[in-house]
Amino acid sequence: MDLDVKKHYPKDWIVLQNRVVECFRGMSLDEKRLFIMATPLARTTKISSNDPIFISSSDFSKECGIDLSTAYTALELASERLFTRFFGYTNAEGDRVKMRWLNKVIYKAGQGGSELYFTDEVLLLLREFDALNPYTKYKKEVVLRLKKDYSLDFYHLAKKHQTMGGFQISLDELFQQLGLPESYQDLSNLKKRVIKPSLDEITANTDIDLSYENVKRGRSVVGFKFTVKEKPKPKVIETGRDPNTPDLFHKMTESQLDTFSSKLSELPEVQK
Repeated sequence: MDLDVKKHYPKDWIVLQNRVVECFRGMSLDEKRLFIMATPLARTTKISSNDPIFISSSDFSKECGIDLSTAYTALELASERLFTRFFGYTNAEGDRVKMRWLNKVIYKAGQGGSELYFTDEVLLLLREFDALNPYTKYKKEVVLRLKKDYSLDFYHLAKKHQTMGGFQISLDELFQQLGLPESYQDLSNLKKRVIKPSLDEITANTDIDLSYENVKRGRSVVGFKFTVKEKPKPKVIETGRDPNTPDLFHKMTESQLDTFSSKLSELPEVQK
């Protein structure tokens, strides 16, 4: 049975099939932000590959928390670069497929924004969620607050594996999925500049705590084990009542209230 994604996951949610791997591979932070803003619009509208998704510089500025003057250049550059990006997935026959997210990009200088054209196959991947196509979801506003280069990548992986309590990944897989440059082959540099700042930002600003430990073979580190824990949800206090004032009538039935009122009315203090 198909899932009604429009009903359950409107445009403020990011929803991606789990078979989509290397989702943000090689993308800059601004490219990831643009992707995060555009894909929910593609998912929740009935567009085809001939129809554009328009992202304005003002929306890019507002949702990403950057100056409008910076947003114009950042959006144009991010659009051009996103056009060159690709991702991989496994099809029904078990074949590994590589494809681009977009088939066309138009920067509308006069309108201060970009038109993005997703391929029909990508649009199908963005809209098809059922028992045969498990998916990962999270709120758009949460990830757009992240500012470190690789925080969004780690958050996506963490949410993908949250129900299992975490995930383990080899060094080779980590470099492949994130598209990390060779300069991070040095483990101390990788931990200091990629892993630690990303996990610290995620834990401080999102709905999960994310930590890691080394996976070793002998004395050599061959990968990492990441642990994902959902943060406790804040308690909701009923509006209209002082939380420090006892409520004698809270959870009383109508019959109990009538009895209490009748007894109360018989008191001399109340009859005055």
